[in-house]
Amino acid sequence: MVTIGLFDSGFGGLTVVREVKRQLPGASVEFYGDNGRAPYGLLSKETIVGYARQILDFLAGKKVDIVIIACNTATVASWEEVKDQYLFPVLGVIKPGVRAALAATRNKKIGVIATKFTIESEAYKSGIRTIDPKAEVIGLACPKLVLLVESGKTSGPDVEEAVSCYLKTFKGTEIDTLVLGCTHFPVLADTIRRYLDPDVVIVDPAVEAATEAKKLIAKKGLVADCSHPVCNFYTSGDPELFAKVGSMILGWPIDKVEKVVLG
Repeated sequence: MVTIGLFDSGFGGLTVVREVKRQLPGASVEFYGDNGRAPYGLLSKETIVGYARQILDFLAGKKVDIVIIACNTATVASWEEVKDQYLFPVLGVIKPGVRAALAATRNKKIGVIATKFTIESEAYKSGIRTIDPKAEVIGLACPKLVLLVESGKTSGPDVEEAVSCYLKTFKGTEIDTLVLGCTHFPVLADTIRRYLDPDVVIVDPAVEAATEAKKLIAKKGLVADCSHPVCNFYTSGDPELFAKVGSMILGWPIDKVEKVVLG
């Protein structure tokens, strides 16, 4: 049985879980949402690295075969620090997102929306321009969108107002690709689409991250074909809210969420 561990600062990483289960339906999942300490986007690098290590230690106890840091901010802050410190491979979502953006763009003008930490790190910009120096990358921090999803708001006037206000930045920039550089944002993809030109391609790094995990599992000689895979969920926040919002994001009911406070 293959077990994939994933973690995020909150609900956003469930968009990666959703994609993992689409591509690897026979894999079991152990997911930790650090909702009680979210959002990560305004924290220091040192704090995020510390949180990541706590969560990876926790997931190691669940006998995982691979872990995906299902959070762009945590990937930027901690992946280089932690990727070689565990017996299992640790993947992030930035490099998969970079690859997907470059594959999607036609005019080499790419927008990225993410947390303040991710944007200020220029992780996407440097990653994209390292591969294609001619690419133009416009980054925009959208902290309100994370807070809305964490509070369970995925539609309605507040979401419409925040999305429309943020995406005005891209008017006239001629971007043909927009990277959802925070795993919370695919939850708002339908609303985001309405405020973009119709020819703009929306890139969700979760798709490429799950593909990378699938390839790595095959390379390790593992087979994700369990007839009764399990999905276990843990949160440092409110288990009832996690189950409610998480079920909506995943598209299937979460029956049980265990509260686990680390540190």
